[in-house]
Amino acid sequence: MKGSASQLLAFLEGAKKRFVIPVYQRNYDWKRENCKQLYDDLVNLIVKKKSSHFFGCIVSYAPTRNEVILIDGQQRITTVSLIMIAIVNAIKSGAVKSEDPTLVNQVEDFLVDKYAKEERKVRLKPFRNDCDAFDKLIYESEDEFIPDSKVTINYRYFYDRITNESIITIDQLFAAIEDLTIIDIELEPQHGDDPQLIFESLNSTGLDLTESDKIRNFILMGLEFDVQERYYDEYWSKIERVCYDELDGFVRNYLTIKTGFIPNIRNIYTAFKEYIRTSEMQDIEDALKEMLTYAKVYQHITSCMLGSPKANDIAHRLSIMDITVIYPFLMAYLVYADKCALPMSETEIVLQTIETLIFRRLACDLPANALNKIFSTLHNSVLKHKGMNDSYSSVLIYLLENRRSTTAMPRDEEFIQGFTTKNIYAMRGHYKEYIFDRLENGNSKEVNDIIKNMEDNKLTIEHIMPQTLTDDWREMLGEKAESIHEIWLHTIANLTLTGYNSNYSNKSFQEKKSILNGFEQSGLRLNQYIAKFSQWTDVELNLRKEELTKKALDIWSYPKTDFIPKVAEDELLELSEDNRVFTNRDISYFIFRDQKYPVKNWTDMMWKMINILYNISPDVLYSQAVSEKSVWFYTYEYDKHYKKLAEGLYYCPGSSSTWNKIAILKTLFRLVHIDENDLTFCLIPQGSEDDVN
Repeated sequence: MKGSASQLLAFLEGAKKRFVIPVYQRNYDWKRENCKQLYDDLVNLIVKKKSSHFFGCIVSYAPTRNEVILIDGQQRITTVSLIMIAIVNAIKSGAVKSEDPTLVNQVEDFLVDKYAKEERKVRLKPFRNDCDAFDKLIYESEDEFIPDSKVTINYRYFYDRITNESIITIDQLFAAIEDLTIIDIELEPQHGDDPQLIFESLNSTGLDLTESDKIRNFILMGLEFDVQERYYDEYWSKIERVCYDELDGFVRNYLTIKTGFIPNIRNIYTAFKEYIRTSEMQDIEDALKEMLTYAKVYQHITSCMLGSPKANDIAHRLSIMDITVIYPFLMAYLVYADKCALPMSETEIVLQTIETLIFRRLACDLPANALNKIFSTLHNSVLKHKGMNDSYSSVLIYLLENRRSTTAMPRDEEFIQGFTTKNIYAMRGHYKEYIFDRLENGNSKEVNDIIKNMEDNKLTIEHIMPQTLTDDWREMLGEKAESIHEIWLHTIANLTLTGYNSNYSNKSFQEKKSILNGFEQSGLRLNQYIAKFSQWTDVELNLRKEELTKKALDIWSYPKTDFIPKVAEDELLELSEDNRVFTNRDISYFIFRDQKYPVKNWTDMMWKMINILYNISPDVLYSQAVSEKSVWFYTYEYDKHYKKLAEGLYYCPGSSSTWNKIAILKTLFRLVHIDENDLTFCLIPQGSEDDVN
């Protein structure tokens, strides 16, 4: 590596030099404020009579005598080149005049090699579309420019500044450019300089790249130039195009599919490098091919175009709820469904099951972050359990229905209890839009566009029994008016939609029914039911609750499955499973919070897990030891079978069955506030384990 201070134009000088911005670099994206700052700096150089202005480091390497690959500095070099093009064009058009008749030729020498034999004589080769826009600024008339290119936009900014400049002359502007100084860092790959490592070091000091920008650089930078071009054209540019501005999110979901773990959004690049390092992929092209396959599916999901009207409708409803944690599962499933030519009816069942799971959990206030764990490994779990003759959806439903604790699918009683008592009015806007859309339209083909009308405020939520009780309402509700109001006010039984909320105000129920555009004249199914009643008391509220319960159980019906699991040779089960599934099974290892622990038997597992829990929350185990009810922990060593955890704390393994061991762990997890699904066992069928260990 060689580094030295230099003038920027000295770095650019050389008749045959070509400056190449490789395909792994990002597009030109300097913003208006960056351009303004640079131009102001150039003006200040002249006004304040400064001798130079530091313009940063330029990092490059030269694979051939006249070719310079820009590793860092392409944005600044492109921007200065745009200023020089603006200088040339402003003089040629007569918009400004130079005192030096040779100025145009001087500046053009930094832009174009007029005597080159190549068809393209421009010395800077920007990135793809930027290149077309850049060349047109030099060779074409104004009406041929590409108006929406950042290259053109920033050129026009500089051209306007130059042609309206009143402080310095055009000659002084070029003199200021001549005074820009840089640190010229030339890499020497032949002597061991690694452009990728150096780029990462530069990036860590503040280069504003996205995680996917860094991944693109990592993939392409070390390849031969023609291979870079081919991989970019055949794979990466297509991935960028279909993912548009969601590329970081796509790569994160892809890594979740491949690894089973969700990388931190700020560390996607690091996670991708580790995945490639440990992957069984033969080469980087295999990974790019696979990523392109998943990217196309990702586009189908985000655009809600999954292949049938029903599937598209469900995808749209899922997008309304903005539950993006399902993407890894949906991507993996859709790639699998396409590969296995699964019928669209199967995809519709899968989507419907996911929608039901998500809404039932939402209605019951189950934690949303638990969905991450469900969907990061769900597809692989289905394939692990699925036999040759089992349908995908039957296995999926079985797995979701048999989860416990915070990742469970609520059953009917729990779901209805949550749905009918929940403060619906306090929910996020898009959840309310989703709920009222489903209750109004159900599965009917005659659809009212509830979501669009709520988004546009053409429909708003109406409290049938108003938020402020009037004398009329108190009289109708009777002596329990206050308690009825408190219990029912914001629940779904007392809520509907209207386009005439201000007209309804706190009017009596009869007025809300009969006024112009009241419930009796409403075109909404929800209001047609309400209009059947002559009053609105706790009796009618209960009747509507029952009506909406029927609707909810129909719309979000608990899915059914005929799948019967077989005992696998090597099966992963979580602590949240029913205790009975662990009996008559041996254990090979367990995984706690992504770390694997080999064990000899269930007793060995318990001892290791108890030690882990002690390190997490020793106070809980000490409190168990002093409790009169404790049968596992003691403050003294009663006999040789007791095992010492810490000073004054002993664990008694006893001779409890596997079933009891699992029950003990579930109790301790609850006391220590750890999710049961953080613990997974690898079970093997080795005869009875009930428990002699």
